[in-house]
Amino acid sequence: MTKISRFILPLLSIVASFFVSSLAIAESRVSVAISIEEPQHHYAKITLTYDNYAEQKAVFQLPTWRTGRYEIINLANGIRDFSAVDGKGNKLPWEKVNKDSWQVSDTLHKQVIISYQVYANQLGQRTRHIDDSHAFIDASTVVMYSDITRDHNYVIDLAVPATWRSVSGLDAGDNSHQFIAKNYDVLVDSPIETGINEHHKFTVEGLDYELVIWGKGNYDSAKMLADLKVLVKQSKHIWQDYPFKRYVFMVHATSGARGATEHLNSTIIQTSRFKFSDRKDYLRFISTAAHEFVHTWNVKQYRPKGLVPYNYQQENYSTLLWLSEGSTSYLQNHLLLRGELMSSKEFLESLAKRITGYLHKPGRQSQTIAQGSFDKWLEEGGDYDKNHSVNIYSEGFLVSWLLDFSIIEKTKLEKSYRDVHNILYQNYKIPKSFDEDDLLAVLKEVTNDDYASWWQENVHGYAEVDFAKLLAKAGLEMSYGDEKEIKQQAWAGLTTKPVTNGLQIVSVEKNSPAWQAGLTIEDVIVAVDGLRMSDKDLTARMKNFKPKSRMSVTFFRRDELVTRMIILGEKPKNKLKIVPMKNATKTQQAFFKQWTGIDFPKKKGK
Repeated sequence: MTKISRFILPLLSIVASFFVSSLAIAESRVSVAISIEEPQHHYAKITLTYDNYAEQKAVFQLPTWRTGRYEIINLANGIRDFSAVDGKGNKLPWEKVNKDSWQVSDTLHKQVIISYQVYANQLGQRTRHIDDSHAFIDASTVVMYSDITRDHNYVIDLAVPATWRSVSGLDAGDNSHQFIAKNYDVLVDSPIETGINEHHKFTVEGLDYELVIWGKGNYDSAKMLADLKVLVKQSKHIWQDYPFKRYVFMVHATSGARGATEHLNSTIIQTSRFKFSDRKDYLRFISTAAHEFVHTWNVKQYRPKGLVPYNYQQENYSTLLWLSEGSTSYLQNHLLLRGELMSSKEFLESLAKRITGYLHKPGRQSQTIAQGSFDKWLEEGGDYDKNHSVNIYSEGFLVSWLLDFSIIEKTKLEKSYRDVHNILYQNYKIPKSFDEDDLLAVLKEVTNDDYASWWQENVHGYAEVDFAKLLAKAGLEMSYGDEKEIKQQAWAGLTTKPVTNGLQIVSVEKNSPAWQAGLTIEDVIVAVDGLRMSDKDLTARMKNFKPKSRMSVTFFRRDELVTRMIILGEKPKNKLKIVPMKNATKTQQAFFKQWTGIDFPKKKGK
């Protein structure tokens, strides 16, 4: 072999390797074209292009659920006009094999192009919505995927009206309406908001943030920006660093839609357009922003086994969803407190509201929080769930609180539940995941104690809480007013809504006076003690009765007139308040500070 050949052969090998590598890069790219030409009709045309498909048959699927909402949704019901061709425009045979899967044949080593129409008119579900002013696109409800291309790069090109602005947590492409995702999982966890919107950029401690607001309302965007700048700095009190370089807050000011969903490096928050100005309403907004921001770590960086990796075609089961959601609800107010975006009084008012809700949640005696997590996919809400189920948010908050106080006490104020979440972030980042044994190991690492029995009692058992004893650890106490003796008022245990001919019952608390009298949901109350019911609810009428008195209720059931007698119970006349003890010890005050991160409120109610 000559010297030249010895030189040329390695060079040819390098060139060949480069060519193969370049080909692999080209093959790993999926082009996604989203065309919105007549937004007023809620339609979009989706075109996906796969170069040199690697199998003889391709199955393209639309997920049956979206991240952040643990519920099977019929997303494919908005898909029409499916077609498939190769790179030369030749039709490829295809068939729909189930409700959300399309199989295309004769695809081996061909460029495969599929297209279909999407009907997008689901604003309140935060899935997909298009109108003449904007489009909100959660890709899991718009873009199909193939198993063998799930890890490929996705390049999204939007064809939208010229006046629209497009924003996403995704990396920017070559123009203002192009985005790039390194794989399908990133794509479906990074929604796009495009349309006529208010847009702001800001930088905090070297990280870039954006606030985009769609819709008119009574919001003060300058205040929102100022508070978000404070909020995003508070996570350092829980986690050691940030898992993103850029984060987007998307806000929909709407007429009716309400809720929020966390995403990989962004969130979508929906609030009624006139629910921003009052302090109570604004606090709800900024609390929601805090909740979704906490999710950037808890769920998006570490989450339970059963949810890693996501299976988009079926339920993803875990007994730890309470930690994903309830602990997020618990930690959100800690960020607000530390940033002085919520006063200690507001913090304690929120806590009192949660305690009241817990005390009137009969379902806590029928379902454990572990069972509630596993069965989240079956949850329907309403009267039955309230009486026979727990909620991973509210009861998950409670278990998180119990766990936090236990850790603070066992470590003599050295550690807290925040340390647990920081360890989960450091040691169990996706693609890792954690189970209950892992959590017990983390708890032992933090406290040097075995939590097996505690776990069995409070997670797999029915937690019973002595709130007075619990609050006293932090120098707090429950109060129903300044009276020496708590005043009581009549209580029936039902809630109603006004309908054309009376008040329709929407819930009856299990074992309450109304429950014992046989009233149930959908009964329509038309009279109380023989007098027609014309009020919007029972509040005014109930003032005429004392605890333990008898109240005759006449109602329609199956269009038949029925009368029942309720022997009324009692409940405190005033709302529950959580207030600082006047003589809280230094130990109690120190406990409070370790718990909340702020000084103990010296003045009652402050």
